[in-house]
Amino acid sequence: MKPSLLALALLFAAAPVAAHTNIRGHQCDIGSDWNVNMHRRAFVFSREGHDPAEIGIGGGRLFVDGKEMKLSEADHQRISQIERQMTESLPVLHDIVVEAVDIAFSALTEVARGLASDPKATVADLQRAQVRVRGEMQDKPLAAFDGDAIGKVVEPVVAQFVPDIIGGAVSSALGAAFGGEQKANDFEQRMTRMEQQINRNVDKRAEALEPKADELCSRLKSIDAIDDSLEFRLPDGEPLDLLRVGPRDKD
Repeated sequence: MKPSLLALALLFAAAPVAAHTNIRGHQCDIGSDWNVNMHRRAFVFSREGHDPAEIGIGGGRLFVDGKEMKLSEADHQRISQIERQMTESLPVLHDIVVEAVDIAFSALTEVARGLASDPKATVADLQRAQVRVRGEMQDKPLAAFDGDAIGKVVEPVVAQFVPDIIGGAVSSALGAAFGGEQKANDFEQRMTRMEQQINRNVDKRAEALEPKADELCSRLKSIDAIDDSLEFRLPDGEPLDLLRVGPRDKD
């Protein structure tokens, strides 16, 4: 029997990563050294173990570790533009993150239906977990500026359900292996069909997200360009560099 069972197990575990990679397509590689949150209507960029540890942007003003910075008129305009672009990006970002999470759960649910030892119970648990994860992403609309955010949210759920799904898959595989050639072939064909169906569904939904992904990518590139044009420098002489489009330069 071909090793499609292992491939299928890896497929559902990697679904969030695959979805996120498709969303980041068109060479729009977004990165940041900062975690981004909102405090009221201001955007707060933070990073532990660094100096400065926090950058705040709100009302066209810039704060470094809680202290307002003196800016040129041009930089005030640039900060206001960054703030406006980020605010306008939130609905698009939210839609992309929610759909990516749903794609991941959809793939995981299909695998559970076909392989879990108790499919009905496992699918019900997954549906509850999906509602919970959606709520978490709703509460943290800027989490996806961290490129691994979706994986960080979904991976614990995957880990929770892996034992049941893998256990059911192993039982099914053993039953097929010891049930004769016909049962083994039937099982192999079922696994292949399931994998193909999941791939089709993921690809279709990821493709439908491309217009929103293009819009978000364009906005993030604009934010990065404005950020790079700031005259302001941190106390150590370094630029803010809040957002980075493209791969990190190697030392």
